[in-house]
Amino acid sequence: MKKIAVAMSGGLDSTFAAIKLKEQGYDIFGITLQMFCRQHPADEAGHLDQFREVIGLCEKIGIPHVLVRAEDFFASTIIQNFCTEYMSGRTPNPCVLCNKEIKFGLLLNEALARGATHIATGHYASIEFDEETKRYLLKCGKDVAKDQSYFLWRLNQYQLAHTIFPLAEESKEKIRRKIAQYDLKVEDKPESQEICFIPSDDYKAFLKNKFSGKIQPGNIIDVNGNVLGEHNGFPFYTIGQRKGLGISAPQPLYVLEIRSKTNEIVVGPKEKLYQKALSARECNWIRFEKLKESLRAKAKVRYNTTEKSCTIFPEPNGIKVMFDKPQMSITPGQSVVFYDGEYVLGGGIIERAIDE
Repeated sequence: MKKIAVAMSGGLDSTFAAIKLKEQGYDIFGITLQMFCRQHPADEAGHLDQFREVIGLCEKIGIPHVLVRAEDFFASTIIQNFCTEYMSGRTPNPCVLCNKEIKFGLLLNEALARGATHIATGHYASIEFDEETKRYLLKCGKDVAKDQSYFLWRLNQYQLAHTIFPLAEESKEKIRRKIAQYDLKVEDKPESQEICFIPSDDYKAFLKNKFSGKIQPGNIIDVNGNVLGEHNGFPFYTIGQRKGLGISAPQPLYVLEIRSKTNEIVVGPKEKLYQKALSARECNWIRFEKLKESLRAKAKVRYNTTEKSCTIFPEPNGIKVMFDKPQMSITPGQSVVFYDGEYVLGGGIIERAIDE
């Protein structure tokens, strides 16, 4: 029998995943990583309350629970990368790296070391094994509105082979109705905040505190180099941003480029945000081992967009992606993820938009 470690956060999804697997007869236990400590005592107390809540949920479900300390590793990988990317003028997606290095990296290894054969999470996605290619494939979750496959493109074959997604065929609303009967008081819990280690989801305050004195004002310029105003520090801006620029112009202006080396923000009209190509690095492929020739696919350049038709070209240090139609706000640091129907082919980290 499979022994499954369920990654428990205390939320609706992971709790229902544990209940579902237990009722299916699996030998399961809950596992939680303590990934960070808050700076403020009140925040730290709230964090500890969350773990007590998780332990309480496991007791009610009738499964053991394990807490794994991982503050140092989380800080040196996820938080460090988050800061490095912003201080380099890019806009990172920490959840994507966290899934690869923490949830399906460190946490998976800790689960296997404790006798588990698999780890299960509350992600809305699906995994299947292709007998023809002998590869594990990643698919979108059935609940399109909650599908999280975009955040999982960096998972390798080993990680996919040891992972179970119990919510693959579920919908969020159906889960809310089902779990209410267990009287665990989790069905109405709010969704977790976007960046778990950022207090109040205020990344600007987080960076200000961490890099006091290193973030300096600089010029806001147009595409011709004319100075239009002053910014508060380039890490506080992102591609496509219109509000909060503090400049007046005859037409709305948007952030087109962040120049970290010269401490400049380039702005321009909305039409300048549309570009037809991008380059990407740190690629990972799921459907196949390596991209050897050009490939037609559909791609997302951020989570909350729809898939767009493109052609992917292999390059010595990554890939080049040509879209059939120009895409808006291609942002360095974000993920470009490729799909073939409901299957995730792979993805990469956007290096830059390319004028074609």
